[in-house]
This record gives sequence, structure tokens and C-alpha cells, in this order.
Amino acid sequence: MSRQGDGYKDFVSEYDFDFKRVYPMQIGLVYDAVEANKMQTILGYSTDGRIRSYDLAVLKDDKQFFPPYDCSMVVNNDLLKKHPKLRAVLHRLDGKINLKTMQELNYQVDDQLKEPSVVAREFLKEHNYFKGGNS
Repeated sequence: MSRQGDGYKDFVSEYDFDFKRVYPMQIGLVYDAVEANKMQTILGYSTDGRIRSYDLAVLKDDKQFFPPYDCSMVVNNDLLKKHPKLRAVLHRLDGKINLKTMQELNYQVDDQLKEPSVVAREFLKEHNYFKGGNS
């Protein structure tokens, strides 16, 4: 709510739109509030699987107010020096996980109650991540 740059005050200023009432809530509670018709609009994560579970629409941030929070691999250089083949293995995921894919993977965890490790392994197998190695 009070964060500088992409908090509520800055959102109101950028979009020239103010909600009648604003309630700070834990992310896990906002979906239940929408389902119970206690709220009509929530701030969520674009990759959240519950968007599909609750049949919500993601509004376009046409002013690009919210910064992208894309994931990326971070590896210690010493590890890469010790195991140079690791670089190619890690790059096998490049371009494989976009917003829609991440939302679907999270949906399998949140809605279908699959274990995250199972969802990840199935995704990696489907995309031949383990080619030439042990799966």
C-alpha cells in the first residue's frame, strides 16, 4: 500500500483512479474475498493459478505502471567454473516459461492440489529437459 514507486498512492496518481475503499490483505485471502463477493477488484500476481480457479480477468497495465517481475537463473560463478557443462543444462529452460505457462503450472498446484515438485518434474519431462541424463 505504501511502497514508493508502485504502491497505491503512485497507482492513483498514474491511473487517475481511486477505489472507494481499499483493504490491505494477505494474498491468500483476496481470492476468498472475491469468491464471497466481498470485493470486486483485487491486486494479485499475474502468474497466480487462482486467476483461472476463480475465473478472473487480468486487466491490462497499459501504462506499464507495475514493473515486470520475470524470473531468471542465478548461479554462482564458482559453481560454473567447477561444472562448465551446467551452463548448457540450465539454459535448456530459456524461452520455455512464459506468463501463461507459469499461470497454468501454478493452477495445477493451487487448484488441482498437485505437489509443486510433481508439476515441475512433469513440465521438465514434457520439454525434454532430462534428455541425455537421468530423469
